[in-house]
Amino acid sequence: MPITERIVIDADPSIKKMLSEISEEYGETMKAVVCSLIESKYKELQLRKQGEISEYFLNSTLENLKN
Repeated sequence: MPITERIVIDADPSIKKMLSEISEEYGETMKAVVCSLIESKYKELQLRKQGEISEYFLNSTLENLKN
């Protein structure tokens, strides 16, 4: 059984209710909703990492200009 299906099956009843409501509202399966949320959080994480890397290089460049 795929992990997204196990997540839905093993979820707390309140989480299942929320997933069910979101699923009905958007006309998607609970699995699709879970996958979409994971993808969204992953993109957010990648953007945060990218921002941290950009900030590091900016700081390094500024330090090099001072020297």
